[in-house]
Amino acid sequence: MCNAKLSAAKTLVNGLAGENKRWKETVKMLKKQTFTTIGDCLLASAFVSYIGAFTIKFRLTLWRDKWLPDISLKQIPITDQITPL
Repeated sequence: MCNAKLSAAKTLVNGLAGENKRWKETVKMLKKQTFTTIGDCLLASAFVSYIGAFTIKFRLTLWRDKWLPDISLKQIPITDQITPL
């Protein structure tokens, strides 16, 4: 009975050890997302608040050519290659 429990415990520990790499990558990604949340929310809220009534051509110009460079110029952290859509 003890050997069966020991075997089950080893299986569990080995399974969790394999998840360690994925957990570390997830923690790293979440830390980065915590840092870039400010810029991401800024872009999303501006998009929802101001851009809806315009044509797609104007939306793209405003978003890519005006807002993203302005956010970068002000050194506000934002996710690379973010799209508000």
